[in-house]
Amino acid sequence: MMSQEDMLMDQGSNREELNLLDYWFLLRKHGKQILGLAFVVTLLVALVVFQITPVYRSTALLLIENSKSKTLSLADLYDIQGSAGQEVFNSQVQILKSRPITELVVKKLGLSTNPAFNMPKQTGWFDLAFQDAQEPQGTPAELEAQRFESTLGKLSAGLTVEPILKSQIVKISFDSTDNELAAQVANAVAEAYIENDLEARSQMTQRANMWLTERMDGLRKALGESEAALQQYREQENIIDNKGVVLSGSGKQLEEISTNLIAARQRLAEAEGVYNQVKDIHEDSFESMESLPAVLKNAAVRQTREVESNAALKLNELQSRYTAMHPKVIAAQSELNSAHEAVNREVKAVVKGITKEYELAKANVAANSRALGQVKGDIQNLTRKEFKLSVLMREVESNKQLYDLFVNRSKETDVASNLQSTAGRIIDPAVIETVPLKPKKMQTIGIALILSLLMGMALVLVSDYLDNTLHSVEDVERRLGVEALGTLPILPAGGSKPGWASRLYRESPNSLYSEAVRTLRTAVLLSAIDEPHRVVMITSSLPGEGKSTVSVNLAFALGQMKKVLLIEGDLRRPSMAAAMVGMEGVRGLIDYLADGVNLKSCIHNTESANVFVMPAGKRFNAPLELLSSQRFGETISKLKELFDVVIIDCPPLKPVSDSLVISRYANAVLFVVKAESTPHQLATAAIERLQNIQAPLLGVVLNQVDYNKADQYGQYEYVYGQEQKSATRTFLGIKV
Repeated sequence: MMSQEDMLMDQGSNREELNLLDYWFLLRKHGKQILGLAFVVTLLVALVVFQITPVYRSTALLLIENSKSKTLSLADLYDIQGSAGQEVFNSQVQILKSRPITELVVKKLGLSTNPAFNMPKQTGWFDLAFQDAQEPQGTPAELEAQRFESTLGKLSAGLTVEPILKSQIVKISFDSTDNELAAQVANAVAEAYIENDLEARSQMTQRANMWLTERMDGLRKALGESEAALQQYREQENIIDNKGVVLSGSGKQLEEISTNLIAARQRLAEAEGVYNQVKDIHEDSFESMESLPAVLKNAAVRQTREVESNAALKLNELQSRYTAMHPKVIAAQSELNSAHEAVNREVKAVVKGITKEYELAKANVAANSRALGQVKGDIQNLTRKEFKLSVLMREVESNKQLYDLFVNRSKETDVASNLQSTAGRIIDPAVIETVPLKPKKMQTIGIALILSLLMGMALVLVSDYLDNTLHSVEDVERRLGVEALGTLPILPAGGSKPGWASRLYRESPNSLYSEAVRTLRTAVLLSAIDEPHRVVMITSSLPGEGKSTVSVNLAFALGQMKKVLLIEGDLRRPSMAAAMVGMEGVRGLIDYLADGVNLKSCIHNTESANVFVMPAGKRFNAPLELLSSQRFGETISKLKELFDVVIIDCPPLKPVSDSLVISRYANAVLFVVKAESTPHQLATAAIERLQNIQAPLLGVVLNQVDYNKADQYGQYEYVYGQEQKSATRTFLGIKV
């Protein structure tokens, strides 16, 4: 099974095919007009084309060589060749179009006196009347200058210079009514370009030689002055050569002094730490000096302390055995005193040594700092000398190179002045053409034919697009957005009796119109099979769209199957009495609603046993009040019980609102639109009024359709067969 999306896609494709067919049938319908327009336009173009004087074009091919002249290759001298090759090529193309080239051609070929460039104008009666005013005024020299300028302008207008892509070849073309002159001018332009280029190169070479000579004198003087300044500086600073001033030795010295200074500062920091421990200790404070870490670590101090300890042990041992006055005890005591004094001497010596070491470390740091500053100064002095020396040497070298370059270029210029090459050469000269460039008669006529056909088609399509009326079922559904129930064919104007169209279904049942009414009846019945429509209301946008005719004929069509009552709901302009035989002056809806007469006396029989009519009746000044009354609603309900179908012929929606009131009691609303007459905007507005009150709009009936035109659109073939279509029927003397 196909999905809903596939079905929608198929519907869109079919709609597009129908639109294309519509366009095709529309163009086929107006085919004679389109062909007539194309014939007239093409004929006029052909007449004009055969009157035009033919123009010939001759073309010469010129190769522009992208070779640099040796006299102009010095980048500092001329920067002409400094651009990209394509830019140079484009510049040469512009030179080909320039005034100097055209002036050379005019002078070389004598074009100022050529009749093709100075042909007298054809004068008419208007020109003859003002001939004196139009003749140029001035001296012979001024007239000659004017003629020369006019010739230049005509030459430039006919000249075409076109480069060939991805090559260095240029097409030089000239258009003229004289084919021989066209070839001469094209070749002359190419030759003039070559001559002009040679002259320009020769002049440029002479200017280059003069400039080079002047510049070389200045460079020679500048080179001598720079060499003298370099030598003077070397002598002044006692520089033997450029290698005598170097920084490598000073750099090593600076690195050594910096290393020594760092080590000296490290030793000073260590000495200062020890010195800070002893500087505040008094000389008599032996215990404080003795407890210093530097003193305790001293080897001599440790050695004297060891001697002192041994002496103390020895004294203690002797005192334990002898008395204090014993000679051994006295000797040991003396030895201990000597050892103690030795310890004091060593401790004081260590303390004095710490102070001296601190002072020495300070002096070492100061000496290294002074040496570092002196070396830096020397290095800076050497750097300045070397920088100035390098500047002087570079100036000498630069002047020497530039001087040598100019000397070489001067020699090349002397050689190349005798070997000048051209920037271009003719590779294919122009020839005399026998086939004109324009007008291309057959091509122009063919294009005129095609464009005129397209213009005719466009006019037809635009005219159809601007048409805001409805022509077909597709127009109804596309523009109104409402289902089309059917179409009714157009009926010719006239008729032998009033209301003949309303009786057409009864009196000509085999006509095309009757067949269309039966089709409409089928659509109405099939729209509600389970719950048939009991009250059908028929209205339109404007008067004259045929709603009453549709109402009457549809009533008789339904009357063949059901019991039908036709009510004339248009109480303002009643017309049903004229359509029905014997209905003039009878009672109707107004009589029943306003005067309360018997309902049966307001319903009248017709020729059909199943069709009854309730006309409007007498005139009433406020019909809308009657239709809005409760009695009208009760009447419709009562009539629904008496009849199978009640059809109400209502007034149009645009001028009055009666139909909106009646639609409250209807089960189905048929909206009649007159084909090729009613604007779709107006019909849309009326339909929206019905939809706004939720009226049961069943669909649209497209009335008075011209089936002959519709057949040209390829539509409505389904309404009748070929046999019916070809048959001719008449009703009351009118073909139907």
